[in-house]
Amino acid sequence: MNFTGISDCELLVMKCLWRAGQPISVHVLISELDKQYNKKYKETTVYTFLSNLRKKMYVDSYKKGASYFYPLVSEDDYVKNYAQVMRSFWGDETLKVLIYSMIDPEGKSPEKKEQVEQLLEHGN
Repeated sequence: MNFTGISDCELLVMKCLWRAGQPISVHVLISELDKQYNKKYKETTVYTFLSNLRKKMYVDSYKKGASYFYPLVSEDDYVKNYAQVMRSFWGDETLKVLIYSMIDPEGKSPEKKEQVEQLLEHGN
């Protein structure tokens, strides 16, 4: 399954669901979006995000008084798929650039760059 094609807002919703580790209500989700990302979405907006994510098969829900939402796609699976999509689109060198950027965002450590090169080349 290709897990791309969700908006930045939908991805924030997914991150909240992943971090929750259990099904959560829209009211809890709204609170978490505000606390974690300073996003002050209205209830209808969050329901729209969730509806879009459900159509794309990222989330599902059940009703027990309130509606509770949970991810169908794990964070690990999403990240792995996202990396594969980037790699296939941009090429193998992108993986190196991505790892360099994450380990040394300012590009000031040639030692770290060499460690990444060795890891990718030799696998240890």
